[in-house]
Amino acid sequence: MSVNDGKKLLHVESIDVSYGKLKVIFDVSLYIDDGEVVVLVGRNGAGKTTLFRTIAGFLKIRKGAIRYREEEINPYKAFEVAQKGIRYIHQDKHVFSTLSVSENLELAGHAIGNKDFGPVFEYFPKIETLLDRRAGNLSGGERQMLLIAMALLGKPDLILMDEPTEGLAPHIITDLATSFKKISKTTTLFIIEQNLPLTAQIADRVYCMREGGIVAEIESKDEIKKMSFEKYL
Repeated sequence: MSVNDGKKLLHVESIDVSYGKLKVIFDVSLYIDDGEVVVLVGRNGAGKTTLFRTIAGFLKIRKGAIRYREEEINPYKAFEVAQKGIRYIHQDKHVFSTLSVSENLELAGHAIGNKDFGPVFEYFPKIETLLDRRAGNLSGGERQMLLIAMALLGKPDLILMDEPTEGLAPHIITDLATSFKKISKTTTLFIIEQNLPLTAQIADRVYCMREGGIVAEIESKDEIKKMSFEKYL
């Protein structure tokens, strides 16, 4: 149940998105309530990343609307969407590799005037031990933790994560699942995830995407735990 009196934190309303003349998102509608962990699943090429890039302001819609706390945000540029409180963590796990972990955090915090890193260390204590390390020398799991820590600076209301566990070792995925549960107590999460058992573990709701459209929404916790969404992939 939403903590904002029934008003949706994010509401995507019947949007179409194209790359040039090629339409890749067809009449997609979904919503995210405050405090949820919502997972978007689908095969490669289903349009998941395109949808996230559109919500984050990197792509423009052809029709429909995207509303954040009842405000229409689709006319905004990506940096303006971020300033509104939506952060987007890309799939490629790109950090400023020649800079230290501390310098990466400082750059992320500078744009929003946040120099207090303490709260993010509560989610990722290992990052605090790596502050002097060159970011390019981090493991894949450490880079993902750093990216999430950077996104959390300034206490955003919503974080979009594009396949955060891709290519990571099982024990790192387990650690991230624990961190997601802690983060979700203060920040709403919308996650693209291919790891179906992890989805079953962390999701409050699941959207299934295929060929540019939403084909199912799973709200039952029992059905999510049974991975009933797998049949839509």
